[in-house]
Amino acid sequence: MKASYITAMFLAAFSLVACSEREHVPENDGDIRICASLMNTAETLTKGEVAAGEVQTGDYFLSYGSASGERSLCKVTFTYGDGYPLIEEDGAFRFLRWNDMKADDAGNHVLTLDNLTDGQNAVEVPLGEAYAASSVEDEDVPDIVWGSRTIAADAEKGTVDFSLYHRMAKISLEITVNSPGIVLDDKDVTVTLKNVTAIPTTFNRSSGTVSAGAEFTDVELYSGVLTQSGNHYVIPSWIFPPQQFDQDNFPKLRIEFDGQAYEGTLNRYMVNDGGDSDDTPVSLDGFEAGRHLTLRARLSQGVEDVEVIFMPVYIRKWEEIDGIGITAKQRGIYTETDYSQLVATYNDDPQDESVLEKYGKKDDASGQWTFDLFKNIGDSAGEAGMPKFKDGNFTMNFHGYSIYGVTDKDSLVQEQVTEP
Repeated sequence: MKASYITAMFLAAFSLVACSEREHVPENDGDIRICASLMNTAETLTKGEVAAGEVQTGDYFLSYGSASGERSLCKVTFTYGDGYPLIEEDGAFRFLRWNDMKADDAGNHVLTLDNLTDGQNAVEVPLGEAYAASSVEDEDVPDIVWGSRTIAADAEKGTVDFSLYHRMAKISLEITVNSPGIVLDDKDVTVTLKNVTAIPTTFNRSSGTVSAGAEFTDVELYSGVLTQSGNHYVIPSWIFPPQQFDQDNFPKLRIEFDGQAYEGTLNRYMVNDGGDSDDTPVSLDGFEAGRHLTLRARLSQGVEDVEVIFMPVYIRKWEEIDGIGITAKQRGIYTETDYSQLVATYNDDPQDESVLEKYGKKDDASGQWTFDLFKNIGDSAGEAGMPKFKDGNFTMNFHGYSIYGVTDKDSLVQEQVTEP
């Protein structure tokens, strides 16, 4: 699925990005700069389960409305947390600019960002076998992340920060035993999930929708000795395409060991295990995009005609599981703690630039910092005691928010006392 149009010249252009992108400052009609965030540092993000964290490196694709009136696509290579899209023009490559894009009928620029490897299809992307269900331990597990931003054409143009979300489904399994005659320790066990769709057909870049195929099959999830975790056994999680189950041929779980097979139909309801107060069971109709399902099976020899007893399926938002997920947080100031740490670090001598980079960006040429505010910090009642910067050699982008009621940079700076 590698983009066929990526020539040696194109690759050389992306090498230029890595060396020079921090020298580029986006302007209203200038180059477009992109940031995207996860919860922890992420490395190269193409296929494979996407690690949580701020996107530092990796290749993505940006789709946008072009002057031709169609959706166009360009590659974005991230280095040091920033990405600059490049487009081809007259046989050469240059940075994408705002005036390369055409607003829609509502006067908005609608941009999407994803980690697919397809660089040819701006709207509907064929998936197929390359994105088949896989264990998270498979280096090619097809985790798809996607985000969309709508920006008014007449709005002030700055960094475009994306909130990225998982568009596949994640599945885990817990196996417990309630019969003394069943022993799983050190046994070779084969686990199979039956009557599910393993291969998606397409991905829509505009909507972020993964469409599953119509063919139902059996997927061997695991073969080997199970890992014990507390009072149950587990296998590595899997990523599946989102799908609706065949209600007349509902999925079954089959567990085989010692020449015996235990099989049962999945429970048809699930409960929220995300810590919310509402744990009312809801119908389990399929695998939902961006959700992590934990299937819970109990092996039994004591219930007539029932070999596998299924407890309610646990469901959570994927990002709430094991620290994996998206909290799309662009570098900037969000809390009073952020602001206090920023001021204290800025006032230090020497400054810890790794801390300052959490809140803004330094211009290498001038050495001046630009910080971004993305939430209201405190209110006017706290202005008298708010921390202040030692000097005004920085830029503060307020983005319509305030710091203790203050909306101008000068009020954030300590008064300079001139010696007599």
